[in-house]
Amino acid sequence: MKKSIDLKLIFIVFSVFNMILINHIEAQKNDPNQGLRAHWLRGTWGINWKPVNLYNGGHEGLSIEPFLNQISHIKTIDYIQVHLGESSIKSSVHMGPHSLLESFWEGDTDANGDPINLVVPRASYGEDPFLEIVKAIRAAGLKVMVYVNSSNMLSREGPGGSNPDYIPNITERWKEWCDTNAEAQAFIASQPYHTGVWDETSKTYINSETEFPERKYMFCYAEFVLKEYAIRYGDLLDAWCFDSGSWMGMNGDSQTNGIYEDQMIFNAFKAACHAGNPDAALSFQNSPERDTEELNPFSEAVHADDFMFGHPYNGGRDGGSHTIGTPSLYSRNYAHIEKMKETNGYAHRGSDPQTWTWDDNVVAHYDPPMSTTSWNGGNTPALTDEEFNLWNLEAVQNGGAISWGLPLVKKSGTNEQLVGTDWALAQLNGMDAHLMELEAPGAPNWSRQETVLSEAKIGEVYHHVLEEGKDFWDPENIGAISLSLSGDNVPTWITLEQTEPGIWTLSGTSTDTKATTYVFDIVAQDTDGSNTRTVSLEVANDTKEEEMSVVIKAVANTNYGVDQTAIMYSDVLTALDGKATFKISVNVTPQIGKAISSGVSGGLTTTQSWGLSGDEREGSKENMFYGEKVDWVTISDIQIIEFNANGGTLQESDFENITFKSLMIVNGQTLGKDAIAFTINEETIELGNLDSNPFSIELQDKNQTSFSIGIGNSVDQSSNKWSVEEIILSIDLSEMLSVEKVEKESVVLWPNPTSGIVHFDEINPQFIQVYDFNGRLLKSEVSSANYLDVSEFNNGVYIFKFRLNNGEVIHKKVIKKN
Repeated sequence: MKKSIDLKLIFIVFSVFNMILINHIEAQKNDPNQGLRAHWLRGTWGINWKPVNLYNGGHEGLSIEPFLNQISHIKTIDYIQVHLGESSIKSSVHMGPHSLLESFWEGDTDANGDPINLVVPRASYGEDPFLEIVKAIRAAGLKVMVYVNSSNMLSREGPGGSNPDYIPNITERWKEWCDTNAEAQAFIASQPYHTGVWDETSKTYINSETEFPERKYMFCYAEFVLKEYAIRYGDLLDAWCFDSGSWMGMNGDSQTNGIYEDQMIFNAFKAACHAGNPDAALSFQNSPERDTEELNPFSEAVHADDFMFGHPYNGGRDGGSHTIGTPSLYSRNYAHIEKMKETNGYAHRGSDPQTWTWDDNVVAHYDPPMSTTSWNGGNTPALTDEEFNLWNLEAVQNGGAISWGLPLVKKSGTNEQLVGTDWALAQLNGMDAHLMELEAPGAPNWSRQETVLSEAKIGEVYHHVLEEGKDFWDPENIGAISLSLSGDNVPTWITLEQTEPGIWTLSGTSTDTKATTYVFDIVAQDTDGSNTRTVSLEVANDTKEEEMSVVIKAVANTNYGVDQTAIMYSDVLTALDGKATFKISVNVTPQIGKAISSGVSGGLTTTQSWGLSGDEREGSKENMFYGEKVDWVTISDIQIIEFNANGGTLQESDFENITFKSLMIVNGQTLGKDAIAFTINEETIELGNLDSNPFSIELQDKNQTSFSIGIGNSVDQSSNKWSVEEIILSIDLSEMLSVEKVEKESVVLWPNPTSGIVHFDEINPQFIQVYDFNGRLLKSEVSSANYLDVSEFNNGVYIFKFRLNNGEVIHKKVIKKN
């Protein structure tokens, strides 16, 4: 009797869970941003740069710079498609380091001692080649489209097949990890669609492991590989192209029926990419349309598509042939461009095989090779120059996009060989000139997707040149173009002037007191109209001393008590007036049932390093974050306490904008297995594994006064152990520079920054004192001279304190820089 009750209870619980899951899925069906994430792609073209054979260390030292230099003169290009993963049988090869994927290598070598089964750059190489490539692309004013093959770590030969001899065992090792790792197994069991497919009749997921044994590995790739890459590169990536979408179909998803619940592998890949950048646009290659080709050459969209992959017919070969096929390959492939013209660049609007409305904003994108043979090689152009110009002009003028596979001098080898062939570059040059004149006639045009301004530095002269014919141009090539600044966020210290014909110069000296980002518009105007380019100007702070970094530590060897908030304090601090003293406190709150506990726990920890206890964990672990993801704390409530003005006029209210700067983590037990996660604004971000011990988590850019940290995803949760040594705060000192609140401009100092001598007006101060930004008195002089020598000081930010004969006290900031 009891057994039947238990089974009934299990059935009820499962049914409720399944109903909750279905309701959750229903809520996700209609994505209001589907397609809109690809809006930037409308009316653009780019280049598919595709080096190959990067396995077994071939990625290490790879650079895109020679290629970017080769095309630096091309103005109408908008983005580069770059390969994070290789294609076809080499799909397990990835260009970015990844500790899990490297762990499958096991140090294997062939008979010559060369690596085999190494599918990523080694961590020991010390550089992420893919990150450097992405940063270089963005520095060139271009957006980044990322290629990955959907077959990922699985053998392209299918069940029972084998990978190439240079990566013979990678699929088996990947599957073994998924089948034996506790975290992976828990993940697979967490959702019924990880092993089951959608049954439209019962509205449930039916276990289908026998029919689709590799389905679970597709989800594991999204969770444990793709997501980590997406988080690492974040908003540096603007779009993702997933080739071989048929692998989703081969593993139980539907590529064509438009049912959300039947496309959960697609949606898992989407969720993984959006963990790094929710605005990234996605596309899946589901082959060109076959059955209803006359209505639409593009395949049906899936719910994860923001733009179409746009794979050409005949595997991309002979794409411009007027004689092969009936209708010809030229006609079948040109139909993609004609569809863009018909639908204003949206692949599934208007006359379409399907009546779905959720796909109406999906952007039409076409991805052909330039040659007759392959995406990264070939000696014969697929299109004549006239056809090439026509296709590109019609695509961009009608809101579509084209990514051209560029024939390279060599598909692999040294960086200098990974550049376009002469014939391909000549065709691109001709097309660029064609678009410059005809793509958007009338008002001035701006080059590329972005105008990248050079970085400004606090207190230094800024100079950036904008050149007509390079940064902007007149399509008609007549008349004069003028530039002006617009917007509410234009720096007050900057000017834009024409310094010679066709040359405009942004100049000024930054008066900012801290690192700042300005976003504003530059308007290009001529007699035909105006065109606005939004730009971003970064103002950097090279003088780290400007930030009264404050260290907060736990009380030594202390257990704060189960379910008790631990209040941690700084040492006694002295303000810049040399009088006021104070402390700063923060609250550290454990989750229910835990306690904050400090003490030595091995490695580099001290008596003030802290972790969690209160759950009967063994003594050596009680001062650590350990093992499971339930180990979390919230750090919040920055407070000024024990404030005493000590006769000065500084008030507690003068302390503004105190924020968290960083955390110092110590006692990482196992390199590559000690993982940290971070929660802010209800979003959890996996920060990955500790790369060193100690390890600093930088928080200042997040400008937050409350956040949570805890155990993250690790390849081995049982080895996941680390402690917090200290919390570091940053204080905005801009309201703490003057005691009597007199006008700061009543004393003028020059030069500032200085390399040694600082001059000032003949004000005859009673004395001059120099403090560092921690409030320490460094120099005091009684002098009637109108200068002060600080050449003996290190580079940094200092406070000059003047007491005038009328009793006024004035503080001025001086930057010392050789």
